[in-house]
Amino acid sequence: MLRAALHEQEIRRVIGLPGEGDRAVEGVATLDAAEDRCLHFINKKVTSAIRESLASRRGCVVIAPQGSAAQGDWGDCLVLEGADPRAAIAKVLGFIRAEQRQQPLVAERRIAPGAVVSPLAVVGGAVEIGDGAVVEPFCVVGPDVRVGRGSVLHSGVRLFPRVAIGDETVVGANTVVGHDGYGFVRDEDGNKVRIPHLGGVVIGSHVEIGALTAVQGGTIMPTVIEDYAKVGDYNFVGHNVRIGRGASVTGGVVIAGHAVVEAEAWVGINSSIRDGRRVGSHALVGMDSSVQQDLPESTVSRALRPEVRARPDDDHNAIGFKER
Repeated sequence: MLRAALHEQEIRRVIGLPGEGDRAVEGVATLDAAEDRCLHFINKKVTSAIRESLASRRGCVVIAPQGSAAQGDWGDCLVLEGADPRAAIAKVLGFIRAEQRQQPLVAERRIAPGAVVSPLAVVGGAVEIGDGAVVEPFCVVGPDVRVGRGSVLHSGVRLFPRVAIGDETVVGANTVVGHDGYGFVRDEDGNKVRIPHLGGVVIGSHVEIGALTAVQGGTIMPTVIEDYAKVGDYNFVGHNVRIGRGASVTGGVVIAGHAVVEAEAWVGINSSIRDGRRVGSHALVGMDSSVQQDLPESTVSRALRPEVRARPDDDHNAIGFKER
């Protein structure tokens, strides 16, 4: 749950839905988080399974498509109907950020005496840096960031707010962690406006992330890289991705939002994983592969091999292909 106290009248005002009521919730959660007293949203067809799951929770508010309230029993949930629930929740997240309602990850600034922080690094606000951690020159850290014992941030690393890193983890030079992911909705005029990403990033212990890699922050829940995972150089990890324990993501890999790479899976160079897809544990994704469907555990995905043949000409002065 993204913990942020909200009152029903605040929610109604932000999303432009008048009405009476004084329900209060403790935060925002995704549908699969079985939490009471939360704000949820439904951006797809309302099935009986979704409705029954929400009906089992107490004190929730649900932003749902028009006509949803009359479809069946919602239990104790308060249903607020809207034309675009995703755009509505984006407005609520923007309100939470603007009003600083979200509970902080780090309450106060604590840098261990044994930590080594370069005078050429910028460490701002409430951060926790553990004993033996190293922050090299030109890093920008915080606020609201936690770096565990013995972890190393190489030169130029940028850690945005709500990033938590475990112990003995290494983040490579010029890697960026925790910035807003790629998520937009249309405003009333049809223009694209950004969805605030407040979920942050959780990186475990004994993780290695290479240079020039981007790890986007989650929207409501965090993006997660679990213990002992190894992520190479020039990779892109989208918002709300989960990389499992001991998984290997080599180099030049694109992992789109909400995808999952399970424990000990291997993702080869220059490959991509479509948003929301799952690579099972111990699966192997070969170089240049594009994962468009879920891969079961211990399976192999290989890209088609390119055609190789003799050149059709002997003009060694030509630059590139003579025939287009």
